[in-house]
Amino acid sequence: MSRPPATAVVVTYNSERHIVACLSALAQADLTVRVVDNASSDRTAEVIAEQFPKVELTVNDVNLGFAMAVNQGLVDVETEVVLLVNPDCMLPAVTARELIRTVRTRSDVGVAGPRLRDLSGRVAISAHPFESLVSIVASRFGGVLLPVSLRRLLSGVRRRRTYDACLRPGETVSVDWLSGACLAARTSLLAEIGGLDQGYFMYYEDEELCLQAWRRGAAVVYVPAVEAVHLGGASSTPELTWPHLHRSMLRFFARHRRRTFHLVRLAVVLRALVGMGLARVRQAASTTDRTGARARAWAEVCRIALTAKPDLVGREHRTELRRPRCTS
Repeated sequence: MSRPPATAVVVTYNSERHIVACLSALAQADLTVRVVDNASSDRTAEVIAEQFPKVELTVNDVNLGFAMAVNQGLVDVETEVVLLVNPDCMLPAVTARELIRTVRTRSDVGVAGPRLRDLSGRVAISAHPFESLVSIVASRFGGVLLPVSLRRLLSGVRRRRTYDACLRPGETVSVDWLSGACLAARTSLLAEIGGLDQGYFMYYEDEELCLQAWRRGAAVVYVPAVEAVHLGGASSTPELTWPHLHRSMLRFFARHRRRTFHLVRLAVVLRALVGMGLARVRQAASTTDRTGARARAWAEVCRIALTAKPDLVGREHRTELRRPRCTS
């Protein structure tokens, strides 16, 4: 029997609603599939064990974060290519095969990703230029404060060209970084880098991976000829995701944009204060706790930004991908 062409690594956290569709699609692609469950409180692990006995399943006792869980799945991978696939992503076999082919046949490519769509068929922006102070203010914080036309103007020519590549049919194109929801990476590159950076609990590990790939001479390419469906935010709540997002953002800037770190931190504080104020106003007119949860999330973001120090949040984390796998 021939060895599978690639290994798919899926990290789950309360993913019971989506994991069957995800793994069913992967089963059509003749891949080795590894799932690392980050202490789900639903039946994610049980569903996988019952319905997908061929999947290599690791169940953690605590939530170790996305990057660390991926690295568990990378230990002793024997295939030339690894596919990182979110549990709310459905990757058709034809897309998997094309991503694997791209990495295997192009020696200059280290990371490749497909066009992503949501369930309604809308294209998701999944290729990006590396972030800067201007792009952070325009894209992440401008949604509430700036009109779309002004945000697009501030985003710069490179960002607009990258986003246009996502929206229009075209050839495979080099980009700065790709969404980690679905991508293929050369296994030897991952080993050289030390896997995903475990200093990011979640978010920004994909941008960090692509940055490290480029620094080692490995191209990152967007392949719009093939597609995958990504639901997005399947197990996310503001209390969980917003603090991690902004902590990771500050860490990325501390590592790679130190000259603008304090300005980014100030921008985060100001955005958090605006968010807290808006949430409190909405809470006064609401009978649900959703706005209260948002206010608490923004308060935590504000605390993180006020206490963040470049020398602490910017520490490098590497891992060895040949240690015994953690199982339970």
